[in-house]
This record gives sequence, structure tokens and C-alpha cells, in this order.
Amino acid sequence: MIARLEVLLLVIGLLMVLFAYGRYVRRTGDWHGVLVFWRRRLALSVPEFKLQRAGIVVMFLAVVLRLVSSIWLA
Repeated sequence: MIARLEVLLLVIGLLMVLFAYGRYVRRTGDWHGVLVFWRRRLALSVPEFKLQRAGIVVMFLAVVLRLVSSIWLA
């Protein structure tokens, strides 16, 4: 049950981040900015930024859930 929740949270978080990047590309046409995201070229709008951060938080919760479940169930 917990393993399915972990995978579900990871997938949902990844889809949220990808959707935010998709909106950015559709708005700006800048594929290169997404491909080199570590160079801080992305100029996300406020809704895109919030969606990206929410997706990252959801993925982080999945990792924390995996850590907690492995500590207590091991």
C-alpha cells in the first residue's frame, strides 16, 4: 500500500513539474532553457513557478515517505 503511494506521489510530482515546463515552452518557445535548467535561464511566470515548486514538494514527500517506511518497516 505504501509502495503504491510512493510511486503515485512521484509520478504526480513529476507530471506537475513537466506540465509547468510545458507551459513555459508553449509560452516562450525556449526549449533550450528547459534543457539547461541548472543555468537559471528559465523565466517562469508565477503560476508556472508555483506549479513547479508544488511538484518538487510532492516528489520530496514521496522520498520522505520511502525513508520513513524503510526505517519503521525494516
